[in-house]
Amino acid sequence: MYFMLEVIILLFLVIGFICLVVMLFTNKFYVFGGLSIISFFIYFMMVGDGSWVTFLLFLSGIFLLILEIFIPDFGLIGIAGFVLLALGYLSNQNDLWGSLFDLGLAIVIAVITAYILLKKGYTFLPGKSSLVLGTSLQKNRGYSTGRDYTIYLGKTGTAVTTLRPSGKAEIDGKVLDVLSDGNVIREGASVQVIHVEGIKIIVKELA
Repeated sequence: MYFMLEVIILLFLVIGFICLVVMLFTNKFYVFGGLSIISFFIYFMMVGDGSWVTFLLFLSGIFLLILEIFIPDFGLIGIAGFVLLALGYLSNQNDLWGSLFDLGLAIVIAVITAYILLKKGYTFLPGKSSLVLGTSLQKNRGYSTGRDYTIYLGKTGTAVTTLRPSGKAEIDGKVLDVLSDGNVIREGASVQVIHVEGIKIIVKELA
């Protein structure tokens, strides 16, 4: 009975990390992010002293590690995140070595999950391109892309790769880097250019 309880507790930790990985490979940020927080919360309440402080330290560490991906600052945010994560996790544990084993196992499973998603064609941080190019690159603001992609507006073509949401599509005889309108578009599907903003070409799937 005790062994089964330990397995269930470990399962919440594993699920938390798996949801975290899936969140970074899909556009379902709030869904899998929420599931990850819930799983980690249940885990922390079931082990050690179940302190809110240690849980918030752990959660803050994860947040800073994710933030490090988007904000290049020579690793300072990442280091701070790692310290908070380790401090929050280890401060809540009674069995240090057993806890390190559980954390290591959960991370290994998370890495395997990431590898499987990559093999299936998912892209790490699929929305990152939209964050990097979040400022409108319009000619009337002084930007110049060197090429006018508005000539493809309204034209149809075929998805050369699966768009999750970024990928490639053949439009008007040319293979271009495109973004879907938010939905996953499978390879070979017919698409139409619905919006062009600077170098961003956004397409939708045709029924």
